[in-house]
Amino acid sequence: MINAVIGDIVYVSAQELVLRCGHVEYSLVISSQTASRLSQLQGDQRRNLRMLTWLQHREDAMTLFGFSDEQERIVFTQLQTVPGIGPRQAMKILGGVSLRNLIKALDEGDLKTLSRIPGVGNKTGQKLILALRNVLVLDDDASEPGTQVRKKGEVDKKWSELAEALAEMGYDKKKVTETLSRLVDEHAPQLEAMGQHEAEETLFRYAIIALG
Repeated sequence: MINAVIGDIVYVSAQELVLRCGHVEYSLVISSQTASRLSQLQGDQRRNLRMLTWLQHREDAMTLFGFSDEQERIVFTQLQTVPGIGPRQAMKILGGVSLRNLIKALDEGDLKTLSRIPGVGNKTGQKLILALRNVLVLDDDASEPGTQVRKKGEVDKKWSELAEALAEMGYDKKKVTETLSRLVDEHAPQLEAMGQHEAEETLFRYAIIALG
C-alpha cells in the first residue's frame, strides 16, 4: 500500500492534485474541500507537502486518492462500506460537507442535511444513516487542531501506548481496544479534566478492572 506521497505542488484543481516527487509526478484525486485548502498555500507551503493516499487497483486502471489528514481518509474508507458507494462518490461526498457536519448529520439521522450533499439525495442519504449512524466518533481534543475522527470501537491515538502496554501484559489486543474505547467514551468528562499522565493512570485502573 502507498500510505503517503511527499512532494511539491505542480497543479491543483477542484478534484485533482499533481504532486512532483523527485523525478516523478503523481496525479491524485482529491475532495473539493481539500483542493480549496491546498490552493491557498503559498511559497514554501507548496513544497514537501505530505498527502495521505488510498490506491484503487483495477484491471484497467490504477487511481490514487489523496487526503490532507487521517481523519478525511477514515471517513472516505467508511463511506465505501455503504452499498452502492464507490471511491469517486465517497470523494464527492467529502467535497460537499465538512467531516464534523457529516458525522453530526449521520448520528442525528438528519436526512435533510445529507440529501443536500451533491450526489446523495434521499435514497442514498437513508443508506448512509443505516450503515454509518454511530459508527464514526468525533473526538474533541484541544491539543490538536481540526476535527478528530475515529471509527467506533477504535482507540484514539493518544491512548495507543496504554493499549500496547495492556496487550504486552497478556490481554487480548482486540479486547483491549474495545474496552479502552468504551471506557474513554464512558468517562470522557473526567478524563478531559485531567492531564495526560493522570488520565492514563486512571484509564489504566479502569481497564484492569474491566478486563478482569
